[in-house]
Amino acid sequence: MLFDRPKLRPSAPSNFEFRISSGAKRHRPSILHSRKLANFPSRCRGNILLKGLFLLILAAAVFGSAAYFTYTLFLKPAQDLKDETALGAASPPPDATIPEYQRIRQLKDSHQWVDARTAYEHFIETYPASSEIEAAKDDLGEINVAIYFSGGASPDKDAYLLKPGDTLARIEHKLKVSGDVIMRSNGITDPRRLRVGDTLYIPHPDFSLVVDRKAEIVTLYDHARFFKQYHPTKWTVPAVKGNPPPVDAHINDVASFINGLRVSFGSPNYDDSTHWIQITPGSYSLYTDPSEGGTKSGPGIALSSSDMDELSALLTRGVPVSIR
Repeated sequence: MLFDRPKLRPSAPSNFEFRISSGAKRHRPSILHSRKLANFPSRCRGNILLKGLFLLILAAAVFGSAAYFTYTLFLKPAQDLKDETALGAASPPPDATIPEYQRIRQLKDSHQWVDARTAYEHFIETYPASSEIEAAKDDLGEINVAIYFSGGASPDKDAYLLKPGDTLARIEHKLKVSGDVIMRSNGITDPRRLRVGDTLYIPHPDFSLVVDRKAEIVTLYDHARFFKQYHPTKWTVPAVKGNPPPVDAHINDVASFINGLRVSFGSPNYDDSTHWIQITPGSYSLYTDPSEGGTKSGPGIALSSSDMDELSALLTRGVPVSIR
């Protein structure tokens, strides 16, 4: 009989085998874990992309703001200035006083002297910054002279009725007004034609003169009101430095000359004479421009022949002068 091989019991696994099998079972990845591991690279890439996009947006905001402020504060003003320079200076806004000046100019042109004078005085007082202010002053000066030398009545003149025995010299002495002014203000060319009963209109001015060294202009006032301004043809007074104080002066003499010889009012050919108004100090004296026949030379203020003819009739000795 054959010996039967004994049946062996399956032996229990050894500790080594158990640890291996157990370890293998414990560390074997599950299906879900395997899927997570499979998706890990794509999730990382997504996070990196999001972070990069965020950083890109942040950088754009920071650098965009800096660029905006740089353009607004520096580049744009420089470009605007360059554009303005290329276009030239901007035209000033239209002067709203011009229509008013043109309106009152019509009064002057129509010889409405008294109304025109009132309108011009109001314009000069109300619109001192007008672009037409100098033209208005020149117009007002012409109006004042026209009224002063007109042959009729005006608010600035007193009527005088000629009496028996009156002569021009007597009237001049009685009324303290020069014969030249009496004749000019009444349109008289020959005093021998005066007749008893005639009416003369006599002005009673209170003139003062201002010599403006800065503007180089001579202005005449009557009773402290603007009368007329005169524009010199030549200015040869001594130069001054800084801002010197005003100088109080006066007219010392009013003289007329023909061919270098002094003549008086009423002399033959007096109308052809040139004039010299001596102001103390003498460096500010007024004289007819030599180019128009004047004989005065040296320091002083030259005026046109017509202006000096006018001033020699208006001014007398003692008239105050302010040199500013």
